[in-house]
Amino acid sequence: MFYEKGYDGASLQDIADRLGMLKGSLYYYIQSKEELLFDVISTVHQEGLAVIRARAEVAGDPLQRLENVIVGHVEHTCRNLVPTAVFLHELSALPPERRQEVLGSEHAYQGVFRDLIELAQQEGLVRADLDPRLGALTVLGSTNWVYRWFRPGGEFTPEKIGAQMAEMAIRGIATQKALAARYP
Repeated sequence: MFYEKGYDGASLQDIADRLGMLKGSLYYYIQSKEELLFDVISTVHQEGLAVIRARAEVAGDPLQRLENVIVGHVEHTCRNLVPTAVFLHELSALPPERRQEVLGSEHAYQGVFRDLIELAQQEGLVRADLDPRLGALTVLGSTNWVYRWFRPGGEFTPEKIGAQMAEMAIRGIATQKALAARYP
């Protein structure tokens, strides 16, 4: 319902009707519409964070690990289109303290990308003129948009999209030396 009508447009009656239950019965499972939105947003965020954190721990230099994280993020987005859309569109509908609860004080999700870019810079693999936070935001901005155009069963698989987006991102931030080593 949040995906179809947005948070403001979806009522608890709409949700109950979709689930084939009485509105009063819905309160057995949830306390409020806000609580349901929080659960949807929090779940997709935590699942995605688990995916990228696991991929960030795989062996390799920071640039290889960043590439792996980007692929994982894109694949997770493609496989969770509806909850991702709800997250991206409706996060602002949550009160600030609930948004903070989802994102964390250090924006943990963004931090995985930022930290790998910083590590890669320290190893001379990413250009020194690049701001790691801006780099992380740029990568997330482009990869998050996948939910708008990806179609399951369409021309592009999540794996192909992830691999190409990761390569484009890496080619955009890596030093010439790192690029020469990766793409001889």
